[in-house]
Amino acid sequence: MSNQSGIKASPALLDAFRAFTIDDDARTLLVKIENESLQPGEIIKARSSYFDDVALLAPHVSDKEPLYILYRRDNTATGTTAGLTFISYIPDAAPVRHKMLYASTRNTLVRELGGDKITASFFTTEKDEITREGFQKLAENDKLSQPLTEEERALRSVREVEAKEGFAGTATRKSHVSSGLAFSIGPDVESALAGMNSEDYNVIVLEIDVQKESIELAKKAQIEEPTHLHSMISTDQPRYTFFLFKHAFGQENHESLVFIYTCPVGSKIKERMLYASCRAAIVTEAEAIAGLKVQKRIEAGDGSEISRDSLLADLHPQQQEIKRAFAKPKAPGRRR
Repeated sequence: MSNQSGIKASPALLDAFRAFTIDDDARTLLVKIENESLQPGEIIKARSSYFDDVALLAPHVSDKEPLYILYRRDNTATGTTAGLTFISYIPDAAPVRHKMLYASTRNTLVRELGGDKITASFFTTEKDEITREGFQKLAENDKLSQPLTEEERALRSVREVEAKEGFAGTATRKSHVSSGLAFSIGPDVESALAGMNSEDYNVIVLEIDVQKESIELAKKAQIEEPTHLHSMISTDQPRYTFFLFKHAFGQENHESLVFIYTCPVGSKIKERMLYASCRAAIVTEAEAIAGLKVQKRIEAGDGSEISRDSLLADLHPQQQEIKRAFAKPKAPGRRR
C-alpha cells in the first residue's frame, strides 16, 4: 500500500532509532502515531532469548490500539541473518481512522528508517499472534527462510560492509579505519582539502566517479548553518562531506572537522557498496594529504538529518548530558 496519510517520522523517532540500533542490549523499539507524526515509544531491553523476550511486549499490546514494533532478531534463535523484525499490529477493534492511518503509514516508516535494516516483517490484527508461538511460526515460515533474491543478497552485503567499517548511525563512534583506497584522489580534491582551513569555504562534498575510478570534488562552499548542507548534498546518491563546524560551546569557541557519509534510501545498491567500502579510507587519505584531523564521523540518510543541535550532541555528548541533568525540573502538575 502506498503512503496516503502524509505522516512522517519525527526527529525524536529518528534519534531513538539510531540509539536503538547501536544498543546491543535493546530488544524492542515501539512506535506510535501521535500528533500526526511517527513518535518513539519505549525501548525495551533484552532479558532472555529471542523467543522468550516476546513476553515483554504483552503489557504494550492493546486490544484496541494499533502499534508498530521493531524487534531485534538474532541468528542463533532464528537461523537467519540478524536484523530487525517489523510488526504492524492493527487490531480489528481499533477505531476506523486509526486503522486507516496505521495501514497507510507503515511503508513510510520502513522507508524512512531504512528498509535494509529490516530483515523480516509481518502484519497482524490478532493480539494472540504477538506471542512466543506466533514468532516461532514466523521464523519457520517467513520469506527469509527462502533463497534470497539478488537485491536481498546485495542489501545484506551492504550491511556487512557497513558493520565491518564501523558505522551504524549518527551516534556511532569509529574505533579504527582500514588502510588503502580503491580509487585515486582527483587533483581538485587534494587542493580543496589543503585549503579547508581557509576562510573561502567550510564544506567540501566528494563523489565517486566510477568510470574514471577516482574520488572527485562535487562541490565546495561557505555556509552559515549546518542545515544548509541539505541543499549541497545529493538526495538520491551517496556522498562524502567534510564540514568545518565553527561553534561556541561551554563558553569556548570550537572548530570541529566533521566527516559525513550520506546514503539515501533510494540510492542504487552498487553505489552504496562502493561508498560504504571506501569511506574509512577516504578519511585516512584526507588526513594524510592535508594534515587534517577529523573530530567526528557521522552517517545520515541525507543532509536534511544534520542540524546544529545534532552536531552539538555528537561532538559534546557528555557536556550535553550534564546540562540536561542539572536543568531546572518542571513544576509538578496538579494531582487528581
